[in-house]
Formats: sequence, structure tokens, C-alpha cells
Amino acid sequence: PKGFCSIGQDMRGTKMSGGRFSIWHSDADDGARTIEYISEQVWSSKSVLSFGASADGLASYTLLDTAPQELDSQFIIFSSSQGYPIIFPGGAYRHSLADNWMADTVRSFESQRCIDEVQENEQPGDWWEPLNMTVANDDYKVVRWPSLHWAGWYDIFLVGQLIAFDGYRNHADPEHLNDVKIFIDPLGHCQEGASEFPTNTVMGRSALPLLMSYEMYMSTVTGQPFGNATKEFLPYRHDIKDVTFYVLGALEDDAAGNYWTTLDSFPDFTPTKFYLSETGEMTRAEPSTGGQRTYKADPANPVPSLGGSNLFIACGPHDQSENLERDDVLTWETEPLTEPFAITGPMHAALQVKSDQVDTDFFVKIMDVYPTGEHKLIQEGAVRMRNTIFRDMEPNSVYDVNADMWNTSYVFSTNHKIAVSISSSNYPRFSINPNNGKSLLDPDLWSSNFTATNEILASSHVVLPVVSLGDLPRSHVIEEINEKYAEMASLGVMVAEAARNGMAIK
Repeated sequence: PKGFCSIGQDMRGTKMSGGRFSIWHSDADDGARTIEYISEQVWSSKSVLSFGASADGLASYTLLDTAPQELDSQFIIFSSSQGYPIIFPGGAYRHSLADNWMADTVRSFESQRCIDEVQENEQPGDWWEPLNMTVANDDYKVVRWPSLHWAGWYDIFLVGQLIAFDGYRNHADPEHLNDVKIFIDPLGHCQEGASEFPTNTVMGRSALPLLMSYEMYMSTVTGQPFGNATKEFLPYRHDIKDVTFYVLGALEDDAAGNYWTTLDSFPDFTPTKFYLSETGEMTRAEPSTGGQRTYKADPANPVPSLGGSNLFIACGPHDQSENLERDDVLTWETEPLTEPFAITGPMHAALQVKSDQVDTDFFVKIMDVYPTGEHKLIQEGAVRMRNTIFRDMEPNSVYDVNADMWNTSYVFSTNHKIAVSISSSNYPRFSINPNNGKSLLDPDLWSSNFTATNEILASSHVVLPVVSLGDLPRSHVIEEINEKYAEMASLGVMVAEAARNGMAIK
């Protein structure tokens, strides 16, 4: 008889595995040796199908460095092919995520060593190479197998998984460029955000990625084309495309978003600038005069984190209104929208900034302002100056910096407004910057801390990926799948919870 044999492996130095946790530096070799072991067994067909979620998904992506011959497909959930931009986005340390994950997953006598090793490498460099799969290094050229990537808009790893999809889709073995699919739900690791997306989902999820993974695995082992391998997926083979995602929207009955779309590729977008004026307006017209807005940032009184792409603290589209009342948070808003306004793709803020200190941070958030006054968080970006310009700032000099605000697909409803906020702290999502230019492991890091007077010049702007609603057609078939396979969709919730709780699945 023939069937599937399932083998699970904990990463070296975690859970039931021996050795020391290498912070994914040994996972490419460890994974290759495991696949070799499987292939040598008498019951093995020498065809290995891999599955990795969360931290184990990082290990799965590192297999590109060894590319085992027997690896025949990959299903990777809520994970990243990049290390540095996940732990140090814009050079700012994701304190809550990194410290808590190490303490929660790595053995107690090892966790501090791992935290210190990560913090020692707070700037890009060779140490990160085993975790960073890049086009520049031709890492994706070895991909010769089908893959499915399940991501989430509010996931801790979103940008790294989108980079992986691009690599597998556009830079792999030419014969396998069309064997790559991505599915993006609202949440990723952020299951607690499910109540914000009750429309057309099962607790923020869908059964579709599980149907697709089964179809991919059976297609691999039977040789049938994708779409013809299982009776469950067969009725939908012509309706489900390579790129499937949830279009986010407001938590309102008549919201313009909150539905699924499925496309051959991500839609083309128009990068559209919104300038941050000195009077607080957010406009498409470039200011005719200069000017700036100024605030003071005291490290002893950090701005608290409210939602976002988090794991150990509150996550999702939380209302930011409480923070916006602070003197150390600046806000800009558009006029109320006269029609729905759709964005899909990467966002960034091009800032011109000044500070009277040698180092400081800038945190940028994009929000949906409801007519009732809530400011719901969509995405955010960070810049830690010393890890961006790689030197001390010259006090009161102007610097041009870019804050990557990751990606989204969102439709702002009529009468809503788009808002941006900027502050210089976001704790405990990010570590606090004492504004003294010292590194994270400097024993004198907190021997002195300084209140920074920071300025945002009116030439600063955010760039949003504008699309038309016609670029995001609603797919009713995914709603049908969710109704028919609601129990399977609930299993997807369990998978997400397992990923969130650090379950080692590979």
C-alpha cells in the first residue's frame, strides 16, 4: 500500500531537539540532512513534501541554500525568507517579538545568548546572510518545485513572505515560474484580530489554502496537473488564480472592502504621493512653501504600542486615537473621501527630518479615520537613524530617510479619511532609543538619555499604491468554499494558533 508518511522535526536546540539553537544558521544543512535521511528509508519514494509554519517556515526557506534533490514541493505558512528586515525594520529593534520569542521557545539557559547575538548584529552584515534569501545572490534560481505561500496582512512576517513569493515566482528555475501560488488572509499570526474581519471569512480565515495545499501535494505525487489531482479542488480549478488575497476594509456593514479576490498576479498600481503639510493636512499637492512640524521625544515617556503586526502584544487594526492626543505624536489627515479609495501594494514614507540629538527614531503609521472618529491602524514603518545612515547625526542637519511601511490591500470607504502619524517611540513593539547613539549592547546604553527635539519638514510625503476597484474583482467562489468547508477553515484557525504558540511543524 502507498500513502503519506509524516515526519516532524524541531529546530536544533528547541522543544524536543538537542544541540544549541543556531538562530537558523544551521537549518539549511539540518533540513537537507533530514531530507536525505527520509530518502534513504526503505519505505520512502524519495519524494519529500515540506511544510513549515512560522519559525519553522524560516527554516524551510533556508533550504534554498542546499536545495535537496528530493525536495518536491513546499507549503510555507506565515513566515519569511528574510531575517534582518523582520527583526530590524528600518534598523529599529522589534523588542517584543524578538525577546519574547527567544524566551518562549529557546531553552532558558540559551535564550539570553541568542538575544545578545541578534542585538550584536543590529546593522546589516554577513551574519544575516543565512537568513536572507535574495535575488542578488541568485538564491531563488535553485527552486525547481511547486510551492504555496500562506501569508497575512497583519502578520509579523508579511514583507519577508512577499519577497519570497516574488523570488519563487520571478527568479526561480524558468520551468517552474508558474508553479508558485500565494494566499493572503487578513491576520497571519494575529488571530485575535478576527473580530475586525467577520465579513466573508471564517474567524478571519478561509478553507482555501488547505484545499490548495492538498491539491499541490497530490499533484506532486500523482503527476496530475494542478487543479486535476483532487476531487475537492476540481470544481474550482478555473476560478482560483495564482494570487489570492482578502481586500481589507472598515468594520462597517456597508464598507467598500472586506471580500476576497483572486488574480493571475498582483495588480499594477500607481505610486501616489501625499504630502505632509506644516498645518497637518495630507494633500496630493506639493506644498508651495517650506515649513516644518516639531515635537519633543522623551525616552522616559515612550508612546505605547497599539496593535499592528505583533505576536506577544496586542495585534491588528487597533484604534490609535488615544496616542494621537499626545504632544509627541504628529498627525496629518486628508479631507473626507468622496468615493471609495483603493490601495494594493507596498507603501513607504519619504521623510525629510532634523533632530538636535546624534540619534533618534521615526515611526510612521497609516490609518483609516472613521466618520465616528476612530483611527484604525493599517500598517506602519520605522527608521532608527544610526542604523540607517550608519553614523551619528549632525544635530539640526536635514536628512532624507525612507520608512518602509510594508504592504496592504485596503479600500477606504466614502466619508472616511486617510491619516498618517509620526512619533519617535513605539514601545514595546520596538526598543526605546535613548537618543545617544549607543548600540543595543553598549553597557553604557542607558547611562545617559536625551529628550530629542525632532522636526518633520513639509516636503515629506507618503507614497500609496493606488489601484481602481476594478483591479480588485470580488471572488464569490471563495465565499462558497468557506461555506462548504467551514470545518476545514476552522482547522486553518487551529494551524494559525499552533504557529502563534510556537508549535514546531515542519
